[in-house]
Amino acid sequence: MAAKNLMTPSATSLSGLFGNGIIYRVPTFQRDYSWKEDNWIALWEDIQIAITTETDHYMGAVVVQKNGEKNFLVIDGQQRLTTLSILALAVIQNILDLIAKGIEPQDNEMRITELRRSFLGQRDPASLHYSSKLFLNENNDAFYQSHLLQLRKPVNERILSISDKLMWQSFQFFYRNIRLDFGTTATGERFATFLSKIIGDRLMFIKIEVEDELSAYTLFETLNYRGVDLTVTDLLKNYLFSRLSPVDLNLAKESWKKISGSVGLDKFPTFLRHFWISRNDLVREEQMFKIIRNSIKSVENVFDLLNQLEAAVSFYVALQDPYSREWQGDRERRKRIREFKLFGVKQQLPMLLIAHEKFTEQEFDRLLRLLSVISFRYNVVGDRQANVMEDLYNKASKKIFSGEFITTIQVFEEIKSVYIRDVDFRSDFSTLIVYSYGRSKKLARYILYEIENHLAVTDRDFEDDPGTIEHILPENAYESWDAFFPLIIQPVYVYRLGNYTLLEDDKNRACGGQLFSRKKSIYQTSQYEMPKKILSIEWNPNNLDNRQNQMAAWATACWRVSYVNN
Repeated sequence: MAAKNLMTPSATSLSGLFGNGIIYRVPTFQRDYSWKEDNWIALWEDIQIAITTETDHYMGAVVVQKNGEKNFLVIDGQQRLTTLSILALAVIQNILDLIAKGIEPQDNEMRITELRRSFLGQRDPASLHYSSKLFLNENNDAFYQSHLLQLRKPVNERILSISDKLMWQSFQFFYRNIRLDFGTTATGERFATFLSKIIGDRLMFIKIEVEDELSAYTLFETLNYRGVDLTVTDLLKNYLFSRLSPVDLNLAKESWKKISGSVGLDKFPTFLRHFWISRNDLVREEQMFKIIRNSIKSVENVFDLLNQLEAAVSFYVALQDPYSREWQGDRERRKRIREFKLFGVKQQLPMLLIAHEKFTEQEFDRLLRLLSVISFRYNVVGDRQANVMEDLYNKASKKIFSGEFITTIQVFEEIKSVYIRDVDFRSDFSTLIVYSYGRSKKLARYILYEIENHLAVTDRDFEDDPGTIEHILPENAYESWDAFFPLIIQPVYVYRLGNYTLLEDDKNRACGGQLFSRKKSIYQTSQYEMPKKILSIEWNPNNLDNRQNQMAAWATACWRVSYVNN
């Protein structure tokens, strides 16, 4: 029975949305107005389609929650509703321009009155200010009501907040485009027809009424609704704040601002999930609102959650930024964080988040090293399924949280099935291709420098050292190379790791496209150990394979942990 009450959908025009005295309020703490020129252009193109086809044009769904008689909270759709209200004001400003020129002043005043009543609100007989059918959030409503709705230009645009400035720019965008589209001969009747008949009647919406925030969330989850990440963030914030008294609210707002400002609203759902699964069972991101809502039963619960998130967020952000001040003076930790970023992995974040709380500094460093080695073997070289890793990491994280695990060796025993065995790692590495251009170039340099440091017992940094990647078989090989690598197979071998070596820039240029017989003497003069070990008489597919097998053995020694015997 409850499922039937999840939502009440109905098709309606923009005029229908704003008709019958209905008032919409954007929840106080929803995100600010954020549409930009690309969005305004897309909306204007939708309107042009409605004009040229003379048919209804679908504008998507608007999700609202009843909040009293003829009052609704806008759960999703505030950007469109706000922009269409601004567009209506731009139409009215064009009619006011006609009045200023003395064109049909009485008729045009009547048109403005009717258009405002239909789309924007009525004038208060005492103050003569216009009331509103739409109220925005706490950051945008003052400017919307006092400037846009009253068609009053801001005194100084430069001091406006970013979102208020966007609303004002939106008004200017539509005002200009309407003037250009209608030309200098436009009449008040044409402007009024454009707003009431085309925008008002032809732009169609699905209005979905939900019972509460949880119903809205369930709707988004069921329909895979667009914008779900930010919407879930807004729903959670609204729910948490709804549990608080006015006195507690300011404290909660400050805490929320610190958290969202640190991690960013777009990444907040991921942070929330990582925080949650660092100490609780594994859940999908789209389940988070429902789970946290069920766990929040009191004001104390709200502040417990906010305080824990605030305490964790700075370190969480640092775990993804090797240049964070958190790592100043700690070269080893910075190296590990940089490796995770280079590998493009995030499965380790929840475990590191809770281990930072529970482990000693020494054990945390050991865990960083273990997870980096696992990530390189499992994700980068092995290209295995990440969902298996996430499940195992979650089990270990919960045991760290509970205090059952206090050492890295205990963690390893829990997750050792994702530590790729040496024999399998060598096999995977022996055929590895890493392109030496674009985003992959950093990874190629990293691998080569780690092997070089192992061979020469040095500590060169792949980002700071001036060495270059030399392609033994050149990327653009001369015809003379065809005898060793037929042209048809050259693309298969040129980006194999076995075809790479580190070399000084001047020596690399000296090698150029020369044959291997001339290159190898240059290799022996290098300061790097890696090229000196290229001792083949000639360079062909077989010798390249052999060299990459040798590199796989070196890599196995580089990316391993001392307490693993396999």
